[in-house]
Amino acid sequence: MRLTPFQSDTLLELINIGVGRAAGMLNRLVNSHVQLQVPELRIVSFEDLRASNEGLRRDSVSSVSIAFSGNFAGMSALIFPKDSAAKLTSLVLEPQGRNDFDEGLRSETLQEIGNIVLGGVMGSMANIMKERLRFAAPRYAEGQFLDVLSLGAQPADLILLARTHFSIKDHRIGGEVLIVFSLESFDVLLAAIDAIAGT
Repeated sequence: MRLTPFQSDTLLELINIGVGRAAGMLNRLVNSHVQLQVPELRIVSFEDLRASNEGLRRDSVSSVSIAFSGNFAGMSALIFPKDSAAKLTSLVLEPQGRNDFDEGLRSETLQEIGNIVLGGVMGSMANIMKERLRFAAPRYAEGQFLDVLSLGAQPADLILLARTHFSIKDHRIGGEVLIVFSLESFDVLLAAIDAIAGT
């Protein structure tokens, strides 16, 4: 699907506003300066993503996903390679004096981070679009990238794919924010964006 320049710029701005808010909350969580950047944004179909071999496509990942519903519905997810997830967990827990943490604590920590980031992104999108969204509880999962994504995506869905970079204490951690929409829901979102421009 091709977006107009205004649609593309607006979507990127909405996500950047959301991750900016999330960075402020993460600053307090890790007691250190956190930078979140979204340098790349693409719209892909689930089938195209399945066929792609780039990036995380074949890797084992850690993910936090949150389903949302309202005038547009779908699923948002924050996905990390396993090594990035482990590094991020350490950076959050070590200042709290927790150097020896188990899988349960790691998943809880990542779930909290995912909830902050995804809540910031989807909250920003809903507020500016003047749409009311309902959110399910965050869900943590591990596995192959496409298996994890398949938990909330259908073959006909469109995926808003935003590469995300965390910078914490001179550590750079890469991840991906994905927002999965049905085709109908994505049309509703684009119509709301066009309404802002008066088109």
